[in-house]
Amino acid sequence: MADPKILTDCKAALRISSTTTAFNTEITDLIAAAKADLGLSGILDEHLDDTEALVKRAIITYVKANFGWNNPEAERLQKSYEMLKNHLTLSADYAFYAITFTVTDTDTSEVIREAEVAFDGQVKTTNASGQAVFYVRAGSNYEYTVTADDYGPDDDDDNLVDVSASTAIAISLTAV
Repeated sequence: MADPKILTDCKAALRISSTTTAFNTEITDLIAAAKADLGLSGILDEHLDDTEALVKRAIITYVKANFGWNNPEAERLQKSYEMLKNHLTLSADYAFYAITFTVTDTDTSEVIREAEVAFDGQVKTTNASGQAVFYVRAGSNYEYTVTADDYGPDDDDDNLVDVSASTAIAISLTAV
């Protein structure tokens, strides 16, 4: 069942009284279909919350485009929904997990600035906080390597990450 608030908001957008229940099933199904479509497009589950402004607008636009049979605005609204969906799927805030590497010295525990972290085909240099942040979609077996001048290689034998949430990875390097 759809959250009562998004159901009420969709009914208002359709110019249907909040006390009318005749269309609740159809609207609820359209809300679920919009969320499923956004999820299939790569929007992370935690962002399919219909209280987030852009997600809410996408859901309402989807419902308006698909409600009823003779909607003269359906094509225009569907294009608008597709544009919103594309914007969301390209956004690091909605469709990608943050993988944060923090590189420290094994002996001193101090951060290592300017270490190179290679992850998912990208190479970034750690900042003043010893961190490099990558944004990726969910997936398995992302490989990484970490190197720094005057330090030996990362001793971890398993330099693979399965990504299903934003993750912090601590790496310790030993000075040579």
